Amino acid sequence: MKSTLRFLSALAALLSVAIPGARALPEAEATAGRLVLRRYADAIVAVRATVTIRISVNGRHAPPSASNVDMNGTIVTPEGVTVTSLSALDPQMIFATLRQTMGPAASAADLEGSEVKALRLRLADGREIPAKILARDPSRDLALVGPAEAVPVGRGTFPFVDLRESPEAATVLGTCFHLSRTGEGMQRAALIRPGAIIAILERPSRLFVVDTDLYADGLGCPVFDAQGRVLGVCLRLLVDGLPRGIVVVPSADVAGEVAEKLGGP
Repeated sequence: MKSTLRFLSALAALLSVAIPGARALPEAEATAGRLVLRRYADAIVAVRATVTIRISVNGRHAPPSASNVDMNGTIVTPEGVTVTSLSALDPQMIFATLRQTMGPAASAADLEGSEVKALRLRLADGREIPAKILARDPSRDLALVGPAEAVPVGRGTFPFVDLRESPEAATVLGTCFHLSRTGEGMQRAALIRPGAIIAILERPSRLFVVDTDLYADGLGCPVFDAQGRVLGVCLRLLVDGLPRGIVVVPSADVAGEVAEKLGGP
C-alpha cells in the first residue's frame, strides 16, 4: 500500500509540472469567456485531409508518402469559408520546412509532386462535408477552405466568426480568450483558454503575441478580447520559410485576405 501511495504521489507531482493549471478568474472575466464559448464554439471545425508527397533523393524516386491531417479551422463567413494554417495543410510548405530544418543532408531531396486528397470539414455537430482549397497565402501561413459545392452568397447557414466585429485597438496586457477544440481522442470538446496580449510586433506587419498555451490545436483558431470582439486568428510566423512561433494575425488583415482572395466586399 505504501509503495502504491508513493507512486501516486510521484505521478501527481509529475502531472502538476507537466500540465499547467488554469488560473482562477474573476467572475466578470469568467462570464465573458463563457459568453465567447457559447456564441462561437460551433464556428470551430476540423479540417481533414489525406496529404501525399512524392520525393526523389539524388535522382532516385522514393515511394509516395501519405499521411492524414486533422487540424482546426475557423468558419469566417456564413457560406462556410474557413481559415486554417497553410503550413499544417499544404505538403509543399511542409516539405520545404522539413528540408530546411534537417540541414545539408536533406539538400539531395527534391519534391516532385504533392496532393491534398479527400479534403473535408467536420462540423461541430459531427457532420462531414466535402471541401476544397479556395486560396493560399504562404506569407501569412493562411489557407482558405470551403465547401466543395459553393453556397450562394447571402444564403449561407454556417455558424461563423464575424471578422468585422473587432476592436479598433489592442493593448499589451489586455485580457484575451483563445477558442479551439481538442482532438478526436478527446471528443473534439470546445476549449477556451484565458490569457493576455504580451507583445505586439510591428514588422513586417502588425501581429499579436499572447501568453496562452498555444499547442497544435490552436492553429487556425480565433482569439477574442474581454468584450467578445475577435482580435484575430492564430497562425504560424514564418521567417524564410521556417516556423518561428504562433502569433495572432489581426482580424482586419484576415478579413482583407478573404476579400482579396475570394473577391468579396
